[in-house]
Amino acid sequence: MRIWSRIVGGIYIIMGIFFVFCLLSFFANKEICDSFINFISQNSIKTGIFAIVVLFMGIIWIVNWIDYVYRTKSVSFDNPGGKVKISLKAIEDYITSTISRQIEGIKSIKVKAFVTSKGLETKINLKLISRLNIPETCNNIQELTKSYLQDTIGIERISNIEIYVSNIVGEAETKEDEK
Repeated sequence: MRIWSRIVGGIYIIMGIFFVFCLLSFFANKEICDSFINFISQNSIKTGIFAIVVLFMGIIWIVNWIDYVYRTKSVSFDNPGGKVKISLKAIEDYITSTISRQIEGIKSIKVKAFVTSKGLETKINLKLISRLNIPETCNNIQELTKSYLQDTIGIERISNIEIYVSNIVGEAETKEDEK
């Protein structure tokens, strides 16, 4: 990611300097502007291909940057030995595995964690088996998640643990999937 960012950043810096130089030249002398327009019209295909390549490089760089920012988001707290940082992805994976092991009747689970000004916010998307008591199961999941985040990971500020049950699967469908 660092090398790619430096390459794309360098290309955009060079292009920016080039365009500033061109605009200053156009302002200083109208003949340069006419010759530049002439050059572009004679090499329109090459210029268009170059512009598309640079545009795609920029788009790819932005997508990679957003992915990098998401992957490196973390929760940090001070420990007697020093600062501790835990990535949100690690917290999401931990909650997913913990809930899957502890609570029976979960067909699938997806966890998203966000850091807000109020603290750590967790959104859990579930697919449950129909025989469960849904309010009790959701309450158990919320309590389990909160206790594990506070006791095991050490996060003190937990703002909200939101659960969304996206599907309730019958037991017959579950047995067919297992076969």
